[in-house]
Amino acid sequence: MIRSYDQNQNFLLPPSLHDFIPASHPAHLINDLVEKMDTQFLKDRYGPLGQPAYDPTLMIKVILYGFTVGIFSSRKLQRATQENMAFKYLAAMETPAFKTFIEFRQRHREDMKKIFLQTVKLAKNMGLVRLGSVALDGTKIEANASKHKAMSYGRMLEEEKRLQEEIEGLLKSADKADQEEDKEHGPGQDGFSLPEELAFKEARLKKIQEAKEALEERERKEHPDDDIDPKKQVAFADTQARCFSKNSEGTKYIYNSQAAVDMESQIIVENHIEESVSDAHAAKEALREIKQDLGETPKNLVTDAGYAPTATLKACQDEGVTPICAVGREAQETEPEKLDSFLYDERQNQFTCPHGNLFVFDHEAQCRWLVYQTLHPIDCICGGFIFKKSHRQSLRVSKAHVAKRKLKAIMQEDGHRKLYARRKTTIEPVFGQIKQAMGFRRYFYRGAQRVRSEWNIVCAALNLRKMARVLNNSQKISIAVATG
Repeated sequence: MIRSYDQNQNFLLPPSLHDFIPASHPAHLINDLVEKMDTQFLKDRYGPLGQPAYDPTLMIKVILYGFTVGIFSSRKLQRATQENMAFKYLAAMETPAFKTFIEFRQRHREDMKKIFLQTVKLAKNMGLVRLGSVALDGTKIEANASKHKAMSYGRMLEEEKRLQEEIEGLLKSADKADQEEDKEHGPGQDGFSLPEELAFKEARLKKIQEAKEALEERERKEHPDDDIDPKKQVAFADTQARCFSKNSEGTKYIYNSQAAVDMESQIIVENHIEESVSDAHAAKEALREIKQDLGETPKNLVTDAGYAPTATLKACQDEGVTPICAVGREAQETEPEKLDSFLYDERQNQFTCPHGNLFVFDHEAQCRWLVYQTLHPIDCICGGFIFKKSHRQSLRVSKAHVAKRKLKAIMQEDGHRKLYARRKTTIEPVFGQIKQAMGFRRYFYRGAQRVRSEWNIVCAALNLRKMARVLNNSQKISIAVATG
């Protein structure tokens, strides 16, 4: 027996969009979660004049659901609203053009941060975010720029000088050619090959100068007292992307995408784009935004050795947060190994050498060194030098070394090692889900401002995905209890 098959059969009663989507489908949960979010601030950006716009709630539902299932481009979103029943359901049978999605994201570029925060607050209301312990880490996501269309600073200087000389030569040749053509053909005749070559070189020179200025501005901001390394590179397509090299992956341009994750639920509570390949100073920005956006700070901040001990410790102390951080070696830490044999008293801020002599804190030197001195002149050679005025032994210690000592002491407290051991099973799966399950491995937009907006959408989509799974599991449990 075969079921009847008739594509021309009409419906007896008008169908509902809900009938085409199974009750357990994630689109229902995403739809319900977005409905609970406040999207009025998006609607306030539209006036009464002009062509009526699509409802911002519709656009947000389609975009966020698209990110959760790995559809990121505007053209693919347009096609999904035309062909995919889940997208048809979320869009209420509307089919926005791909340009509409592009214009919507441009108009609401800054609003995507608020959309992300709406997901965090929604998760908090569901009891999924308690801000007890938060794990912070960064992942390198490839920028929309090619390493083959990039140039080092030294090469740019050479190329700039060469092009300027060639342009000057072409201009002189053009003047001479014009005079000869006027004599031969009369005034009004012009050649085309020379101006085209000149225009090409001028356009290339302008592009190189713009990239060079962007690199110089970035280096002045990050390393104001240092000369620019001639090997520093910049991509022409996206001058704000950072060059990153890894033996297993080669060289590519990336954005250092940071995420702070609640360790109980894996909900992302804060995200930002770090302006450096290094994670060293990211803790300050993360804690500042958590406090500003959520009105409170976590009890513990868990980070790996990539976060500089000095910067992380200070950021946590300023916000009253306990840093649980693995300590690595900072570049500025150059103390001899003999400091490892010294005892350190954090409360009194003093060192005791192996011979029992006490070195107490005296003053700070050059913003990065702490100077400790004995209470009176002694013959011990453990100090690095003798203070001329008092003839007391002195010991110079970097702030990084002191920070490491304090972080090691914190790590030894009850429960902190176990909490740090959970870090990998909390933050790493989040990045795995973004890159593998969602398939987001490369930014589609260029420029730090647009990339920040895109990263906010990614993190918001992941939060909705997490909450939808929790709701789906709770519904299954309720059904099982009811039927049991």
